[in-house]
Amino acid sequence: MKPKVLGISASPQKGGKVETLVQEVLSASRLPHELVRLHELSIGPCRACNGCRADNVCVITDDWGDLGRKILDSSAVVLGGWAFSGMIDAATKALMERFWSFRHHNQLTRGRVGAAVIVGNNPELAGDLADALLQFMRNYGITAMGRVTAAGANPCLGCEDSLSACEYSGVVARYGRLERIGIGMYNPIEHQLGVLKEARILGQRLGHKVEHVMARGLGAEIA
Repeated sequence: MKPKVLGISASPQKGGKVETLVQEVLSASRLPHELVRLHELSIGPCRACNGCRADNVCVITDDWGDLGRKILDSSAVVLGGWAFSGMIDAATKALMERFWSFRHHNQLTRGRVGAAVIVGNNPELAGDLADALLQFMRNYGITAMGRVTAAGANPCLGCEDSLSACEYSGVVARYGRLERIGIGMYNPIEHQLGVLKEARILGQRLGHKVEHVMARGLGAEIA
């Protein structure tokens, strides 16, 4: 197996904060890489049928088969998700569930390297979700190199009703009655210079680790 890093972004927004940070990690790894957008695929949750028990192949007919092969063809994976209603987003959760088909008897992802990216409006929650993603990786035999979290934006900011028409406006709840919404409230990722630096350092560490893992001959173990 040749070194390759697969980035998986669960952001529904192409070019959003999650995708930008995943791409920063990928580029900084200095290894061949690919970015996959979960919202361009159809991947449902695990049905707990254990149809994958005998051969590690999920029996659900959707895009997981192709994505699963990409994961197994990679020496490292960078998972990027976001916080929604106090938990991980549904696309990332479905992805995590579908890893179950890798686990039986063989633990097919064992020996790979991983990193996590989480964007959330609540820094403490974002950190907790990122740590949970890292533990998920460890559960599947993946060496978790670290995580990077960034400040998100209140989802009500993008709604034209949020300034006055909506009784339950998150904008009013957090900022009060405003005349207009300022760009700074969105916490643009280009303004989060420290976070971008963390993503690049994480990517360099991940690439460095992959090179050493492969040099030790563990490529045969994870092929």
